[in-house]
Amino acid sequence: TGPTGSGKTTTLYACLNVINKPDKKIITVEDPVEYELPGINQVMVKTDIGMTFAAALRAMLRQAPNIIMIGEIRDAETANIAINAALTGHLVLSTLHTNDAPSAVARLADIGIKRFLIASAVRAVLAQRLVRKLCPVCKAPHVLTDKEARSLRFDPTRGDISQVMGPVGCDKCRRNGFRGRIGIFETFQIDDEVRHMINENLTSSQLRRRARELGMRTLRDDGIRKVLAGLTSPDEVIHVTMSDFE
Repeated sequence: TGPTGSGKTTTLYACLNVINKPDKKIITVEDPVEYELPGINQVMVKTDIGMTFAAALRAMLRQAPNIIMIGEIRDAETANIAINAALTGHLVLSTLHTNDAPSAVARLADIGIKRFLIASAVRAVLAQRLVRKLCPVCKAPHVLTDKEARSLRFDPTRGDISQVMGPVGCDKCRRNGFRGRIGIFETFQIDDEVRHMINENLTSSQLRRRARELGMRTLRDDGIRKVLAGLTSPDEVIHVTMSDFE
């Protein structure tokens, strides 16, 4: 899950590359096909001729795939087919647009999927954002401002705060201090306790709070780890995870 441009499709392709084996039949439904993957049957949605996500999925399931990748779950029909495919033994990978991982449960319920089906079919939800990577050539130690420390909830006495880096700018990065991007991630694993909470109609905020108690690392938490590793700047993490600070 994540907004447009957060790298969801790239992550899906990376997952497919890892699990793509000769004994696995993988079929994708995409709009559009962004990269060609060897050994994988990729189908492009063409709504003008009736080849919607749902229509393509129905045709795909008749080919008995082991693994299905759906570019995006946009409507109830597609969601129902995807859920039923997962319940009948297929590994299904797809994307949604939500602010965080636990909110995917509410999104699927809003589309029209019954909560007991969500609890039974979904194994995990990954939320992600992209932050700019600091230029490795010119990055320099950065002293946190009071605002940054409050936003990131940093303890000013912690020792690893000295590892925080900031952008400078050089010829290698065209003077902007950043080169490339890196993902920050939040993984919401659906275990027996979470399934029980989903069936009890807990709200997204309640699910999120309980997931954190069970050890879920939030987008902000992962962003802070990458700040402390000198990979990105505090401002980048604050910018892309503002809802996490509210």
